[in-house]
Amino acid sequence: MRRIRMLMLVAALASPVAAGAKEPIGAAGLKAIEAKVPPQGWYPDGYYDIRIAAEGQIADFPRDTLTMDWGDGQPPYYDVIDCNAEYVSLDETDPLTARYGGVALEVARLRAEFERMKYPVAVYAEPLLAFEKAMIEDAKAAPEPMSEADIAAADAAMEADVSDAAAEPADGGGFENDPYYRLAQAVEANRARLAPKLPKVVADGGCGAGEGNPVVVRTSPPQGEVLMINAFAFKVCTRKKPDPWDRFACKWNEIETGVDQTLSGRYVYQVKWPDGTVRKGTREIAPSYDDEPKVTVTFKKTGS
Repeated sequence: MRRIRMLMLVAALASPVAAGAKEPIGAAGLKAIEAKVPPQGWYPDGYYDIRIAAEGQIADFPRDTLTMDWGDGQPPYYDVIDCNAEYVSLDETDPLTARYGGVALEVARLRAEFERMKYPVAVYAEPLLAFEKAMIEDAKAAPEPMSEADIAAADAAMEADVSDAAAEPADGGGFENDPYYRLAQAVEANRARLAPKLPKVVADGGCGAGEGNPVVVRTSPPQGEVLMINAFAFKVCTRKKPDPWDRFACKWNEIETGVDQTLSGRYVYQVKWPDGTVRKGTREIAPSYDDEPKVTVTFKKTGS
């Protein structure tokens, strides 16, 4: 449960605001992923589209650094827990994706990272399927998907629980039933036997979370109409709708410029100026924290 709560929280992204005109992977690209990720008979209805969209999201936004090296003389290792893992809220997508999106994103991330690091499929395939099945069952049993207000309340509750989490006994308290721990144990056993030269696999984590400062959105020149949608939600919609750029088909949000906004994560955008010029692309937004100045995100009619 501690790991599941962690995934629901907004984590700071590693880089400052980054702009890009690159369009997200389209329907054909998502369709091609099916050959690598076949459906399972125990998938809930509607989950497979979410799962394929998650693979596309990870392909568009891979993690930069996969192994940890503390400089203590020990070899680098791979932690199955990513403290910057994306969360999915009800405010950004449909209820089904809000319920299962976090699971799909984590499974897609782990599969892609094992593949990138050249772990043999025999090392991680079965443990990852077991992980996915356990996480789906947890998601089925969870309360209704969380809104932004719910997430803020969970954030506060988690801060209050930090001392309790730190006090968990090393041999119990449900830790060994944690899906991440079981995944790491199973993959590590296979790695030691089949690929001992590859990095050791652990479930370490030690993640924290905090609420970022507001973000201000502007256009250059002014008077551009800004529409944004969570990049993962856009991919899910791409699987379900013929035109995901239709503002009424997907959950596009009109962003008021020049005022404080609560934005953090990866987005698809389309900006239209009065003369009909439209710019589309993806953008990763990382808010500032603590006493740092607010971040301003500017969408330009020309240039980058």
